[in-house]
Amino acid sequence: MMSGPRLSTVSQGRQGGFTLIEVMAAFAVFALMFGVVLQILSTSLSNTRRAGDFTQAALWAQSKLDPAGIESMLEPGRSTGRFDDRFSWTLEVSEELVFDERGLDALDLPIALYRLDLTVTWGERPVREAQFSTLRSVDVNWEERERMMMQ
Repeated sequence: MMSGPRLSTVSQGRQGGFTLIEVMAAFAVFALMFGVVLQILSTSLSNTRRAGDFTQAALWAQSKLDPAGIESMLEPGRSTGRFDDRFSWTLEVSEELVFDERGLDALDLPIALYRLDLTVTWGERPVREAQFSTLRSVDVNWEERERMMMQ
């Protein structure tokens, strides 16, 4: 019999685990995917902010256009102002001529039609803007009727 060191019958193959190259490749894939996810989140946040700004501009525009022609008589011209420290507005009012193909003389009607073009701007660089347009019909005898009611 032999009395020397015994050789194991288990194969002397590779031990379990990952090599350095496999770990580095997995880390590179992880870093690439993490960068893509961060870019998606950044774009999503930017789009959410932009949508919020446009919604705020629409609400400001509604608050400016709704009372137009109701609280006071509309007059053609241009006016500007600010809603708050971020949002400003420019309103252009112009009288629209109405043509009737049926032969009615629109000039004899006691109603005037006005076009209101409102531009709401905000931001610095780049300056953002939203444009809103509407038509308002106004009783041309409105002021006279208001005076008669006050008496």
